[in-house]
Amino acid sequence: MAAIVQPAAGLRLAGTYERTVAASLERVWENVHDWEHLPSLHSAAFCEIELEEQGPWGWRARVQTPPRDAVQELVIELRREDDAERYHARTLRGPGTGADTVTTLTPESGVATRVEVAFWVPVPDRAQAEAIGKGMIALYTQLWDEDEAMMIHRQAFLDGRAPGVARPGVRASVALGAEAELRTRLPVVIDVGGEPFRILEVDGALVAHSTVCPHLGGPLDDAAVEDGHVICPWHGYRFSLRDGSNPEHPRCRMLAPAQIEVDASGDALLTFGQQEPS
Repeated sequence: MAAIVQPAAGLRLAGTYERTVAASLERVWENVHDWEHLPSLHSAAFCEIELEEQGPWGWRARVQTPPRDAVQELVIELRREDDAERYHARTLRGPGTGADTVTTLTPESGVATRVEVAFWVPVPDRAQAEAIGKGMIALYTQLWDEDEAMMIHRQAFLDGRAPGVARPGVRASVALGAEAELRTRLPVVIDVGGEPFRILEVDGALVAHSTVCPHLGGPLDDAAVEDGHVICPWHGYRFSLRDGSNPEHPRCRMLAPAQIEVDASGDALLTFGQQEPS
């Protein structure tokens, strides 16, 4: 059973949730402090987030929740306890004001952490509180599933077991075969000297980009493309398919996308021009 930590007076325990995630305590705390990923990785639960304050203690932010045609705005504060591997996610304003979700973390090994969550709600009626608890358990199951996948990939990236961020440098051109046949296989990821690049069709044109986000190593293999930008599924960073620039975060850019040329015989070639440092 999850550890029960009594929060502020007047709250009722709505339910508990526990699991072991395949991530170290370090990765879990990194994830907990990473407020920025909520609307992208957890798009079913969060629409927007605007940070108010952050520090070693945690963070506080204004959050909008779905559905988008009737969003609700909350102010959520995530605060670590000073003397325990535990944190509180409190609703300071908006629906459910006063609710406190208490999460206790216990390392089980260097690659596994026990997560124990208690949901405390400002609801005096037991049946209503239990119904809220069931909803929270379902929500947290989904959130931790998504977080665990991100943390596993992040650790593999840090350990060098996943491809690294593509860096500037000379690369030989890569023959892709007949353009017509290539288009039937799109999208496709190819290896260029140990670096993966995705080739896809956008508005009728063939384009190519690195599949590793230069922010935290997120996977771009299946990333959405919108308005000429590839969008990282972890944090929503947008990178231009024209030059690799990032409009919202100019200091975080990706390798300038490769070019696909088609010769007179109809064969496609992946080429790399002069690259700007990222």
